[in-house]
Amino acid sequence: MRPPERIGRYLLTADLDPAHRDVAVQFFRGHDEVLDREVSLRILNADDPRAPAFLGAARAAALVEDRRLLRILDVMTLSETANESAQIAVISEWATGRNLGELLQVRGDQPIPVDDAVNIVSEVARAISAGLATNVNHGRLRPSSVIVTDAGEVRVRGLAVDSSLWGPLDNRETKTQADVDGLGCLLYLLVTGLWSGPPLAALTSAPIVSGNVLLPSRVRADVPRAIDDVIARSVSKAARPRGVANITDASAFTAMLGLARDHLAPVSHGSKHRGEPSSKDRGSLGVASRIAAVVLAFTIVLGVGFWGWNLTTSTSLTTATPIEVATGDVLTASAVPMPSASAESGPEILPIVKVRSFDPFDDENNDGIPDGKKGRENDIEAKLVADLDITTAWHSQNYDTSDADGKGGVGLIINMGEPQSVRSAALTFEGVGAATEVRVADEILPDPQLWSLLAAAPAGDRQIDLRGPRAITGKYVLLWFPQLPQRVDKPGTYQVGLSKVTLR
Repeated sequence: MRPPERIGRYLLTADLDPAHRDVAVQFFRGHDEVLDREVSLRILNADDPRAPAFLGAARAAALVEDRRLLRILDVMTLSETANESAQIAVISEWATGRNLGELLQVRGDQPIPVDDAVNIVSEVARAISAGLATNVNHGRLRPSSVIVTDAGEVRVRGLAVDSSLWGPLDNRETKTQADVDGLGCLLYLLVTGLWSGPPLAALTSAPIVSGNVLLPSRVRADVPRAIDDVIARSVSKAARPRGVANITDASAFTAMLGLARDHLAPVSHGSKHRGEPSSKDRGSLGVASRIAAVVLAFTIVLGVGFWGWNLTTSTSLTTATPIEVATGDVLTASAVPMPSASAESGPEILPIVKVRSFDPFDDENNDGIPDGKKGRENDIEAKLVADLDITTAWHSQNYDTSDADGKGGVGLIINMGEPQSVRSAALTFEGVGAATEVRVADEILPDPQLWSLLAAAPAGDRQIDLRGPRAITGKYVLLWFPQLPQRVDKPGTYQVGLSKVTLR
């Protein structure tokens, strides 16, 4: 069958699966001639038994918003023609870079530094977490699902759509379990160079001892035991000590990985040392810059400046047998740590005259009207974020969902006494950090969206430094937490705790 040259406004420029490993699915790179941008197109016959699930998954995934996801841009139903039966086409964003399997191939299947691996997988986990509120899972995470772009950004493709066509890699798992397992397997792959999930072509399987995957620290001597704990709680093939609970979903995985990051020791680089450990990388720009450094290193190894992104279809399963090793055998591989930039000194610290809690969408008196700017939550603890004791903290209430049971978040209001020019805010959370927005205003407004946004950061890091592109002047600063982290000690319970804030 000769492939079409265009579909609607999309010119098809390359067949991304010329071997047609799934004969019912076509996969193309294309060009949107209206918006002048590159796209990918996956096409399935409308009479295929998987078509309803494929169409539903694409429409559901299109509603999930997260900058790390390669968004679905269009879903088209193509009428039957004289040469073609009716078809469904899903058009997605295109990204240029390398998937995780290609990154390791460049390194000769050698692992990457642990802190860089944690940063990459943390970005993937946050992307997957974005779909939990609407019950949209990825369902089929594998190395080719994750792209590190030429700019150093982590992008995830195939949300819901891949699993609608081919199911989870392990058909015994639910899609939520498959995501947790997939995240753990990606982390295992990056820190060891070995794959701990169901066998995949071109990947060396992890060692098996007594039916269980060997923990990473037994494969690579310098992997911290905190990473072992994450793997034991997420990878289905890993041995799990009795009484240790499995990680429940991608949001809980993000929280667990955030705690593991706190235990990563700084790595020495001869005569030079890190300005800060990876656990203190500031927001998504810090993650992107470190990942970009890794990509640059890979490029130097290859001696080339550019590789296209090869979007593959479902990765073929092989019949390779995992390596059996005797108990006590230890495989080691040396780390190749990457230097990071030293911390940048900031401007003067601004005064904090008073701190109060902010819960505008609650209805404490049950009169059917949101409390607005009078709304408070655990207000007696609010002042603790401005004291000098890092062991004290303000805590939100416990909630059943990350959006504060539908309220859309909670926050703190900082009174600086008089209008100040605010450029940045440094926050130290108690445990796992929440998604955070820093907003500024001259008066206390009843809706967070009415405050001027200075900067925002996703959940995960315990310490974050949010810097705006330009300073905003106002008397009040709102720290708004629209997404609360899941408590590691109480899965299914969401709460934010803030120990310290510094305004500059």
